[in-house]
Amino acid sequence: MTERANGRPDARRAQVRRHRRERQIIVFGVLVIALAFSALFAAAVYKGDVEGPFSQAFVTPAGSYDASVTLVCPPHGSTPMKAKNVAVRVLNGTDTNGLAGTVAGDLKNRNYKVVSTANWGRTYDGFVRLYFGTDGIRQAYTVARNFDGDVVMTYDNREGSLVDVVLGSKYADGGGLRSTLAPELDMDLQLSANAECLPATLVTPEPGPRTLPENPLDKKK
Repeated sequence: MTERANGRPDARRAQVRRHRRERQIIVFGVLVIALAFSALFAAAVYKGDVEGPFSQAFVTPAGSYDASVTLVCPPHGSTPMKAKNVAVRVLNGTDTNGLAGTVAGDLKNRNYKVVSTANWGRTYDGFVRLYFGTDGIRQAYTVARNFDGDVVMTYDNREGSLVDVVLGSKYADGGGLRSTLAPELDMDLQLSANAECLPATLVTPEPGPRTLPENPLDKKK
């Protein structure tokens, strides 16, 4: 500190330093208040007490995640069900007479509960198509393992666990069921999808049949 000849401090420099300290106190005070206000506002937005400044949601709403994916995933970590606990209806989507009855007999021999057989009412050009609802996802994946070919999994809004098995022209042209000794039928092998899939809660189901045959397995629940 510079002193005058009489030993008094330089008044001008002392005044500058005092003003500097005052400005620092004001600046830091304003910053502290602003930070405190920001923290309180953020907490209120987080709790939903006030609306945030952004009109667009940060997270894509469920259901619009990926509209192109319609395949429902099997339950995480699930293994096949015992055949006796799975009910199916076999439908013939071809012009081949008796196809549904033949496949139904094969599935019965594997202890599946076949509730009925019928013609599908229209033709199906594919291999096999399975229809199932929310309560029949694991059942459908269990049934699908039996068919040695491209099985299309279709999720609809039916009630109950019944799985519809629609046989197509590609199956009639030489398709069949896998051998019961095939590795794909290992009961300890976890169920898996053959393409990109989503949980059922993120997939819009197709309209299901107006009526379904009675499923005795659902009555036992």
